Amino acid sequence: MKRDQASTLRERFSSNNSIPSQDQNQEVGVRTLSITSGKGGVGKTNIVINLAIQLSKMGKRVFLIDADLGLANIDIMLNLTTRYTIDDVLLGKQNINDIILEGPSGFHVLPASSGISEMQELTAEQQMNMLKALSQLKTKYDYILIDTGAGIASNVLRFNAAADEIFVVTNTEPTSMTDAYALMKVMSTRYQVRKFNLIVNQSNIKEAKTVYNRLVAVLNQFLPVSLNLSGCIPRDLMFPEAVKRQTPLSILAPNSTAVKMLSELAHNIDRNLDRSIHEEEKMSFWERVSNWKRK
Repeated sequence: MKRDQASTLRERFSSNNSIPSQDQNQEVGVRTLSITSGKGGVGKTNIVINLAIQLSKMGKRVFLIDADLGLANIDIMLNLTTRYTIDDVLLGKQNINDIILEGPSGFHVLPASSGISEMQELTAEQQMNMLKALSQLKTKYDYILIDTGAGIASNVLRFNAAADEIFVVTNTEPTSMTDAYALMKVMSTRYQVRKFNLIVNQSNIKEAKTVYNRLVAVLNQFLPVSLNLSGCIPRDLMFPEAVKRQTPLSILAPNSTAVKMLSELAHNIDRNLDRSIHEEEKMSFWERVSNWKRK
């Protein structure tokens, strides 16, 4: 019987490239993951939307924050009607619970709008409104996914710095790899981030490992960081069609190889991430958000 591509890819990622396993008896808490990229156009938002769906299908309570504050589009890609956005929360006009939308498979979305001021330009009152709003989510979700903007703007860096785990999305293009390295360099030097996770989009396993090895070679030479290859998402001609139809690929083509790999990525994350929060070792997401103004 002929084996499909997804099965082969899953097996190859199941050994040394998975996130290190942790003690299953450790306390479980909400985990905050930022999905980011050094360059736009690498498919970051498509990945985070489908990852939210796959985690939700696993029975996880997922909250997706559209933090691409200059070019917010998650609501458009999901064909959701937005009356209020994060702007209204920052200005104290709306409670966060009043603007949350429901996406496919039941995950929740905090929509943003285009043209909002960058985080460093927010007043102390607006930053406190953000902290109070997000603090209400502590016990409601298993995962908070943050879809950041691309590049190294201050708002992108701060959302990444606040997350428990950073997933950098790239593809096989040299410019994408260069910008991914630049992002990790800034996060390492400015925020002392020492660990990153890599997702290579639009690639097969051989291409993904080539990208990973090139980045690791440069990182090992210049930065005190580790890079984990979390997975690769193969090319799928249905991705553009999914965007056109405002329907995520996980819904439009649930049996496609790309969706199978997205599902495997979700299971890998949930199975292997250290979901315990050691308060004596590091600040929580909420405390890191409250420190935005200091950076």
